[in-house]
Amino acid sequence: MRIKVLETGRSEYRKKAVRSKECPFCNPSNLKSQECKSLSGKEWAVIINKYPYMDGNLMIISRRHVEHVSSLNSAEKGEFFEILNGVIEKLGKLFTTNDFNVGLNLGKNAGASVKHLHWQVIPRKNKILNSANIFADLFVITMPPDKLRKIIDKK
Repeated sequence: MRIKVLETGRSEYRKKAVRSKECPFCNPSNLKSQECKSLSGKEWAVIINKYPYMDGNLMIISRRHVEHVSSLNSAEKGEFFEILNGVIEKLGKLFTTNDFNVGLNLGKNAGASVKHLHWQVIPRKNKILNSANIFADLFVITMPPDKLRKIIDKK
């Protein structure tokens, strides 16, 4: 069964990204408002997803504007798995899980909405049956992205 969910904010974000020549991940004010500094590194920033797929959805983005894995330099390659491990560790504790989806969409036809290399990291827990999940893997986001960011960067 196919279920469609109306999310007007996401469509406005996509329209704005298409119209703008500026990369949203390279925009300093966007980065400042979304970055989880305690998880970020020199080469990679960890940011909240403004339009999460599920609770806990973070993104790992290259600080340098890069559109393909083949364009990564040795410093970026070297730091990536350290950052990914830190994100998984933190989200695992927050959401009490060892299960994650880690995804990368390369190119528009693969589903990438932003032309800037980024990975989605999503913690997964046991599926909780509710009326939506009986018909499809549809989950309701219960944690606003800004709250997630505050929890992660809380000292």
